[in-house]
Amino acid sequence: MTAKRAFRSVAAIAVGIILISAVVEALELGLVTAVGGGFTRDPEAYYGVRNQPGFLAAKLVYNTLVAAGAGYLTAVIAGYEPLRHGLALAVIQTAAIGFFIVSQPEMAQWTPGWMWVLLIVFTFAGIVFGARQRARAATPPG
Repeated sequence: MTAKRAFRSVAAIAVGIILISAVVEALELGLVTAVGGGFTRDPEAYYGVRNQPGFLAAKLVYNTLVAAGAGYLTAVIAGYEPLRHGLALAVIQTAAIGFFIVSQPEMAQWTPGWMWVLLIVFTFAGIVFGARQRARAATPPG
């Protein structure tokens, strides 16, 4: 592997991770603020809004869409082997979620356990779907 390819691979995956984190967190904060009637630093108030069933369903949707976009963008930036880069991003993102759950139990407790499972599955699937879409788009027909 050339140095240029290695750099593109690392950069692609880093951009994917940053995109997922930044966009999902910004969306969540904005939606909780809008639905809750204003910004709050109180975890009980914040998660009281965020953990409503409709909100959790919306969270699965926007997490999955952002993950698909990140998988696609990661594959574009890498410029080669799009699905492999998507899978690498999916594995690293899954490990990051797991690390957060284990290392920050006082924060992780605010999200139901079943939701963590769904977030991991949907995020992984979304990333791979996005990378696969890029692979299909980059493959000439026939």
